Formats: sequence, structure tokens, C-alpha cells
Amino acid sequence: MQKKLFKHGGSYAVDLPISFVRDLHAKTVVIERQQDRIVISAKRELDSMEQEPEFKTFVAALLQDAMQRPAKLRGAKEVWDKEWDELLRDVPGDEE
Repeated sequence: MQKKLFKHGGSYAVDLPISFVRDLHAKTVVIERQQDRIVISAKRELDSMEQEPEFKTFVAALLQDAMQRPAKLRGAKEVWDKEWDELLRDVPGDEE
């Protein structure tokens, strides 16, 4: 299907056919630019920060810092304390 972008305030918009969104539970979408494409997808409950564009940059910066200063790295058991337990209390995950 081909649709034309139109001006909407200070932005551009596109009308989506009702058949595209009728069965979506949430009416929130994720818009990504992938090379020469614009991808619109329904936001899922399991979408996470890993999908945010800044996440890749953040992880790359952490890796670069770790590679430049390996002596500063510590094991999780070495730095874990009660504050971490409190912070992560309601976060689901494995029991390791």
C-alpha cells in the first residue's frame, strides 16, 4: 500500500487504514528509521529499553570504558549490596 505524507502542525503524518489498527490492543506504535525505510509497528508489552536508539550508544560507551580501564571492573558478588536488592525487588527475572 502506498500512502502520502502530509503536513500536520510542525510534523508530517500518514493516515493508516482502519483495517491496520482495528485489532491492535494498544493504540501506541513504535516508529523506527532503518536505512531508507520508516517502519511502524505496534508497541508490544515486552518492548524494552534495548530498542531505544540511545541504548546501542550507551552499551558501546560502557564497553569502550571497560576495555580502556579493565582494572576497574569488579564481579557482581563483590559489589552487590542491600541497595541493589531493594532497587530490583519487583523486577521479574531468574533466581541466580
